[in-house]
Amino acid sequence: MNKLRGSAAMIAATILWGASFSAQSRGVRLVDPLLFTALRSALGALALALTAALFDLRRGGRASLWGEAATAAERKTLLRGGMWCGVFLAVASTLQQYGLKYTTAAKAGFLTTLYIVIVPLLGIFLGRRTSKLLWGAALLALSGTYLLCGGIGSIGRGEWFVISCAVVFSGHILAIDRYAPRCDCVRLSCLQFAVASVLTLAAALAKRAPWEARSLADALPYILYTGIASSAIAFTLQMTAQKYLHPVAATLLMSLESVFAALGGWIFLHQGMSLREFAGCAVIFAAAVLAQLPAPRRKRA
Repeated sequence: MNKLRGSAAMIAATILWGASFSAQSRGVRLVDPLLFTALRSALGALALALTAALFDLRRGGRASLWGEAATAAERKTLLRGGMWCGVFLAVASTLQQYGLKYTTAAKAGFLTTLYIVIVPLLGIFLGRRTSKLLWGAALLALSGTYLLCGGIGSIGRGEWFVISCAVVFSGHILAIDRYAPRCDCVRLSCLQFAVASVLTLAAALAKRAPWEARSLADALPYILYTGIASSAIAFTLQMTAQKYLHPVAATLLMSLESVFAALGGWIFLHQGMSLREFAGCAVIFAAAVLAQLPAPRRKRA
């Protein structure tokens, strides 16, 4: 039952994330990427703070700052987890937002999915063994990226931003995998968005990002969706799902985000793809699936 609940939560999160690529693509044409990320993160943090308070009241108690983190050690873990997850989230979300300024929602969705191959590769630096199957998935992912972008020389600014975003999101997934089982998911997610909001707002102020009241008003629907649906709800669903699912199963389900991103770009933005780009998407998706397959066990002599 817990696995079914976790799978349903992760699929719901991927649908919300997939649709958010279209909203982000519209929003980045109205608001500076840093400012957009700061606003959606602040809205996500606020929505999650209210959610945490409601959960406390529903349990028959009263709203509290720490929730179930009763001891000093548990609070320290929560704060550390929120800080690290927030730093990774701030950088990854900003890179993705800049990427959507120069590329399509479908390309951004499938290139972001590269984190599914990158996560186990990063495991090498953590002392984990890497199978030949995984190296094959990495080569397949590179081939798919080549097809999707039309060659190494054809990879534009948008694609490079999103590929960098996939690398940073890999670190975010590893941070969640470390802290989510030991923390209140809603509070951990709330903290990460608060940290991301502060960091991106500070960067926007340092950059002196331009803004206009009319542009912000026009972008409000996209900020609301990405702040509440794809930020507060989806990331909390992800953390909840990762409590019940094996990391392999979780990341495999997360790869569906790319499919919903392409569908959203086609339905909402009327963005089509060439046959070569479709082939690249298919190869990247195949690499994501291959990366999650268990390595064959060696027979003992």
